[in-house]
Amino acid sequence: MSAATLRGTRVLITGGSSGIGLATATLLAREGARIAIVARGEPGLAAALARTRREGAEAITLSADVADREAIEAAVDAATERLGGLDLVVASAATLAYGRFRTLAPDDFERVLDVTFLGAVHTLRAALPALEASSGSAVVVGSIAGRVPTPMQAPYTAAKHALRGFVGALRIELRADRSPVRVSLVAPAPIDTPLWDVTATTTGERPRPLRPAYRPEAVAETIVACARRPRAEVTVGGSAVALGLLHAVARPLADVALVTYGIRGQAGGRLPSPPTGLREPTGAGRVRAGHGGRGSLATALRLRSLRPLRPRS
Repeated sequence: MSAATLRGTRVLITGGSSGIGLATATLLAREGARIAIVARGEPGLAAALARTRREGAEAITLSADVADREAIEAAVDAATERLGGLDLVVASAATLAYGRFRTLAPDDFERVLDVTFLGAVHTLRAALPALEASSGSAVVVGSIAGRVPTPMQAPYTAAKHALRGFVGALRIELRADRSPVRVSLVAPAPIDTPLWDVTATTTGERPRPLRPAYRPEAVAETIVACARRPRAEVTVGGSAVALGLLHAVARPLADVALVTYGIRGQAGGRLPSPPTGLREPTGAGRVRAGHGGRGSLATALRLRSLRPLRPRS
């Protein structure tokens, strides 16, 4: 894969039917990549396929639940065969259960871990042989919740902490093995995606991302920058950088902020009906959900330092 251009790059994206995954697929389509979009089912896959093809990209869709190891292995194999290999894998599938730990059903807690953490593990395990063959790379979507505990999101926080540790360990192992595969972790602040509208909740309220929330496109731009020049970890959003720093150097103050605004700031309106995002396909081809997502100046400045490396000889 040339670092200067992504045209012709063979890409697999999980969670590609909405939010960050769909924003990334759209941006890579504009770059001329060939894309395999993986999600649980319709109507999101059809909408994502139409959106990427409008950008002129060669794209295919594959239905798989990333929590099902055999299903995602089959999807990766199919994408590798149909695209003739893989140069880039973007693991962005995630789900969320909202509420205090003592009120969350054990099955719902475990489902969040299965999708958000083990889903990425299954995807990378299945894709590594193809990435080894192409000297490719992977970008895993983490979260500031992987550094800073987020109240009302205990399973999601646990999954993102585990994901950050896993990616770090894998990166070191690949380096020790002199593998050509490079793995990046992109850690966003709260993002305005449709995930918030379909999350399971025990409060009777539809949660919302903490302010300030950022646009999914800011994360997609960072993912593409890491595809050109892999970095160990990149945080998206100035608020995430600030909160991570506060938590690292003054944890008591960070905890006070999370006990107060961290809980109240996520409370939204009443739910008209229970959402079904934990176990059923909910992607509908939407990138944003209307929670006031904004661009990130800090991320834009950071991306200027992610200049392409020289192409591999």
